[in-house]
Amino acid sequence: MDNSSGDKSTVVTSVTRSLRTAILDGTLKKGDRLIQEEWAERLNVSRMPIREALTQLQMEGLVEMVPHKGAIVTPITRDNIEEIYHTRSLLEGLAVEKSLPFLTQENKNQLLLILIEMEELQLCDETNDKYIRLNASFHETLRKGCPWPRVQKMVETLGISPIAPNLLIDYYPETQREHRMIYEAALRGDPSELRAAVEYHILRTKNNLIHYMDLLSEKNTD
Repeated sequence: MDNSSGDKSTVVTSVTRSLRTAILDGTLKKGDRLIQEEWAERLNVSRMPIREALTQLQMEGLVEMVPHKGAIVTPITRDNIEEIYHTRSLLEGLAVEKSLPFLTQENKNQLLLILIEMEELQLCDETNDKYIRLNASFHETLRKGCPWPRVQKMVETLGISPIAPNLLIDYYPETQREHRMIYEAALRGDPSELRAAVEYHILRTKNNLIHYMDLLSEKNTD
C-alpha cells in the first residue's frame, strides 16, 4: 500500500503547525518575510510543504502573499480576536433570533444531521477541514431564515475563523455541548434563548483563543 500521500499530509500538517506557532507566539513579527528556502532548510523539508503550509496560513489570515515579496506575516492579535468575535456574537445572535420563526422542519432536520456528524467526528489535524465545513454549515443553516439581508451579509463577511479548530482541539467536547445546546434551543422555538446560546458559544470561543495565545506568549518569554 502506498502511504506517500499520508506521509505528505503529515509533513504539511507539521510544517503548518510550526509556522503557525512561530507567528502566534511572536517569534515571527508583523511584516516579517517567510522565505521558503530558509524555512525548508530550518525544518528539514522540501519547499513543497512550505508552499502548502503558507497557503493554509493565508486562509487563516496569518500571512499575506504580496507580489515581488512573497509571504508576509500578518499575525492575528488579541485586539483582532476581541473585535471579530465580539462583533460576530452580536450580529449572529441577532441573525439567528430573526431566523428562528422562519426555519422549516427540514432546516431543523438538517441541523440535527450536521450536529450528529460533528459529534461523531474524531477531531484531529486530518479531519480539521471537514470539521470547519460542518461547523460553517451548522451556523449557516441556523441563520438561513433571517429576513434581514444586511445582517446576513455582515455575518458572512466576518466569517468563522478557520484558525480556531486548529488551536482549540482540547476544547472540542465543550464546543460540541454548546452546539447541542444551540440545537435544542432551536427546537424549543424560543428566539431569545437561541440568541443567548449562540452569543455565549461565540464569546466562549473568543475567550479560549485569547487564553491560548496568552499561554503561547508566556512560553516564548520563559
